[in-house]
Amino acid sequence: MSTLHFTVDSALLQELGEKLVETVHIALVELVKNSYDADATEVKIVFTKDQDNRTEIHIIDNGRGMNHDAVNNYWMRIATTNKEKANYSRVFGRPLTGAKGIGRFSCRRLGSYLELITTGTEKGNVVGCQPIAEKTTVRFPWKDFIPGTDVTEIECDGSLERVENSITGTTLIIKGVPDEWGLRGWNWLKRQLGVLSANRGTKRSGFIEDPGFSIKIIAPDFEGGVRDVREDFINSGWATLSAYIDKDRHAVCTLEALNLNKKTMRSSVKFTALKDIQLQIGIMVADRNQMRDTSSVSLASLNQILPVWGGVQVKYRNFRVYPYGDDDWLNIDKDRGIRRGSPRNDELTAFAGTLKGVDPGRSLLNLLSMRSYLGSVEIGEEAEGFEMKLNREGFVESTAVNQLKEFVRFAIDWATIYRDFSIRQESQIQAKLAVKHFEDLISEKLEPVRYVEAAVDYIEREVRNITKILPEFEQRESEESLLKATEVIRRHNETNREELLHLRLIASTSTLLLIFSHEVKTLLGLLESSKNSLTILSSKLEVKERNDVLKITSNFNDLKERLEELLELTSLVGTDQKHSKPGQIALKNKIMKVEKVFSLIIKKYNIDIDYSKVPNNIMIKDILEAEVYSILLNVLSNAIKSVIAGGKNRKIQIEALREDSKNIIYVRDTGLGLDENNFDDVFIPFISDPESHLYNNLEKRLNPEDKIIVGSGSGLGLGIVREIINAHNGSIFFQAPSDNWKAELKILIP
Repeated sequence: MSTLHFTVDSALLQELGEKLVETVHIALVELVKNSYDADATEVKIVFTKDQDNRTEIHIIDNGRGMNHDAVNNYWMRIATTNKEKANYSRVFGRPLTGAKGIGRFSCRRLGSYLELITTGTEKGNVVGCQPIAEKTTVRFPWKDFIPGTDVTEIECDGSLERVENSITGTTLIIKGVPDEWGLRGWNWLKRQLGVLSANRGTKRSGFIEDPGFSIKIIAPDFEGGVRDVREDFINSGWATLSAYIDKDRHAVCTLEALNLNKKTMRSSVKFTALKDIQLQIGIMVADRNQMRDTSSVSLASLNQILPVWGGVQVKYRNFRVYPYGDDDWLNIDKDRGIRRGSPRNDELTAFAGTLKGVDPGRSLLNLLSMRSYLGSVEIGEEAEGFEMKLNREGFVESTAVNQLKEFVRFAIDWATIYRDFSIRQESQIQAKLAVKHFEDLISEKLEPVRYVEAAVDYIEREVRNITKILPEFEQRESEESLLKATEVIRRHNETNREELLHLRLIASTSTLLLIFSHEVKTLLGLLESSKNSLTILSSKLEVKERNDVLKITSNFNDLKERLEELLELTSLVGTDQKHSKPGQIALKNKIMKVEKVFSLIIKKYNIDIDYSKVPNNIMIKDILEAEVYSILLNVLSNAIKSVIAGGKNRKIQIEALREDSKNIIYVRDTGLGLDENNFDDVFIPFISDPESHLYNNLEKRLNPEDKIIVGSGSGLGLGIVREIINAHNGSIFFQAPSDNWKAELKILIP
């Protein structure tokens, strides 16, 4: 009896390539998994064109590579089981991601031609530059593997050479790439690769420390350049937080978050023991609605990544320091466990109090788990005060180490406060939608002051309708109970409105006192200067110099008049002001009075204030006089600072008109201008100079004696103005300026 042997038709390769690897995107992921399993720390995926403008894919890694025997015994053998013999990679001990032996069929799926170039050592268990290695090159013309031919009879041209001082790794050059790279598949690819790139480095017992895995995609047709998959992943979450210690030892934090403009803060507190330190953290929330880019991350991949790779690592001079990142070294989970509500840092507590709707005592309740902060702190070469423990696990305790923790928590807590603010802002948006739906329901447009009243009226009507269907003996009792509840709502709302009126008055009058304080200090400075002049002249007084003295003393009368005018303004802050009633205020008259407040600085710096386009009949209705002064003082003060800082051509224009039952007021100036990204930020309390240009330029252009007039800015003014105007059903915002102007503020108020 003769012996028979199986043979393999080349059609099998086509079957395996198309059935096991359904799309080109899956094929590419399988090849990157091979690089990961081969202990590569970096893989580059390059989409390029050959000389005939045909697409090629180059996959280049720096892993272990393969020696010639491995290529011959494993790569060239269909369905080899070599990966099943081990669960972990040889060098770093990574759990293996692929075990089906379909890598070469992925190549077959990706294109009609493959060139394999791989460099490995004799034992194939090391990575990096090696003194002696084997470089194997094999070319696979897949078009020759046609059905009807025996796969074992088709020759693949190749070569072997021994190389010195060569880096291990594998390069796959794939040609004849099909046109299947749609956007949807491309995004799926990025999400899958994001799971692999989340490996930022770790140590596994019995293996060399894993430095992490980086994936770079170079694909001009899809991404417009080089993409770092890990960077895209970090930037896809709710926010990206960056921070560094500047030359003066302050923390400078930047937050780019969902539904928030770019936010920046420079701490007033100094971290005196820190320098050459920076961090970048992706703030990841396991909620699809809180992701900025779902093309780079999915909820499934996020849930897979964060438990393993989440946490804030520490890198000291480019080397990871353990166990930071694997443990709760920042006490984040500890604080969440005890429901800590307020920041430990007083500056952050004060900051939380400036954001609308944020309760400083509860501003950290939205702190996420330790694993939700994915990133690292980089300690550079110039940093001092960091000493590794003898067992290389962490730093020896020091002032620098303690301040490092404070710095990172400062940044995270600051971002958390903004997250709380963002959540509340989103709640307001939902509230506005609810109002819109309610207005549609009752077919009536409501002013904000009538929201509660109208809702209560609607409920009362519905209560009466509903109780009619109850048995007669239950109707009266049910109706009375429900109407008592609506009465509580109505009375509570009226009380809140009265309290808000008093709070606005307090805010307005406190601003007036601040301006008054500045002006008085200026006058005192001038009086002191005049007194010194008189002292000098007194030693040489003669009749002919009497006129000079009279000129000097005349300044005293002018100053006295100015002081009296300012004192007149303070009458608005008297103890009886709680009894003040809103009235009708003539706008132009108040502008003229406010101009007098700033007359000294206006004359000294040749500032032209034009309010000729404000008609005499423009009246602001149902408003307190102090509120009008607060609005005008703040907006004009800001414009004056801007034109002084801007240099020449110092002009300010105020224009007013009436349209659709509202006054429209424009305040324009030729100062520094304002980037449109900061149009809204300037209204946030304590952000007086978001671009850090205003006060630097003022410092250069102001005379020393005038600095006390201008001050450094509290950052409260525009926030107060917006609250006042919003309370009167108006609005205030910056917009793109008209021709020849650098900034334009628009106010709408009844």
